[in-house]
Parts: sequence; structure tokens; C-alpha cells
Amino acid sequence: MSDSVIARLKASPVRRGFGLFVMMLLGFLLLYLTVTIEAGFVHKLFLVGVAAAVLWMARTMQRGTRGHIELLDTGLYFEDGRILAAMEDILRVERGVFAFKPSNGFVVTLQNKTERAWIPGLYWKFGTRVGIGGVTAPSEAKFMSDSLAVLLKARADSSQMNTKL
Repeated sequence: MSDSVIARLKASPVRRGFGLFVMMLLGFLLLYLTVTIEAGFVHKLFLVGVAAAVLWMARTMQRGTRGHIELLDTGLYFEDGRILAAMEDILRVERGVFAFKPSNGFVVTLQNKTERAWIPGLYWKFGTRVGIGGVTAPSEAKFMSDSLAVLLKARADSSQMNTKL
């Protein structure tokens, strides 16, 4: 097996910009609401906390969506080398309409639990699932999920051939 890139998934500039705009707008509207309404200290403190969390998520999304996800023969990787899912650990790819997946994306089910990680708009890892997508182009996500499904099918076929021999 080679370590060449089979598919690359990056954030769509238009979707990324719209997502960042909406998140920042929400954060600033919450701050504006805090200043303009008559409310108790606890309520205003709560609004400031939610606004800070939303603005932090927007900043995380801005930094994280500069990168991309790569599909190699050995698995799914973030551009800096972080492994999202090793190929031998992947059970299946879910792309269906009713799958619990990110927008314009897919979910990879793993055999073993993985550590939690999240880049808003690009991927999340929780338990035995890795969700990939969000502000990505639907065509690139579909190509990556289809390519991953083909690799999994080839792995299953080769293991069946080995057991028959």
C-alpha cells in the first residue's frame, strides 16, 4: 500500500464565510442584548458567558477550517498528521439521509473508542464515531465517503479471499 492522498476535503470558502458570519453575529447580538436589556446580574452574566462561548467557537472554526482532511490507504488524517480514524479500525461509513452526521458530510463508525476532538465545521470525534463535514463542499465529501467505502469493500473482499484459502 502506498501513502498517497486518495481524497482531500477542505472547507468551502463560501460556506466557511457564511458559518463564521452567523456565529460571530450571534455572539455580538448576545453581547448587545446583554447591554440593552433590563435583567438581573445573573442573567446578564449568563448571556456574556454564552456570547463568549459562541465567539470562542467561531474563532476555533476560523483556525480549524483553514486545514483539510486527507484520506490515505492507512486512514483519515488531518493535515497536520493527527489521525482521525485508522483504516483497520473503521467498521463502516454512514452517508444516508437519516444518519446522525454533519451537514454535507458523513459518519465513520469505529471498532474502538476514540478520544474526543472537535473542529467546528470540519469534524468531530466522540466515542466510536467520527463525523466529517459541515462547511465542506458536498461533492468533495461525497467523493471522500465513496472512496472510503470502496477501500472498506476491498478490505472485506481481501479478508474473505484469505479465509477461503
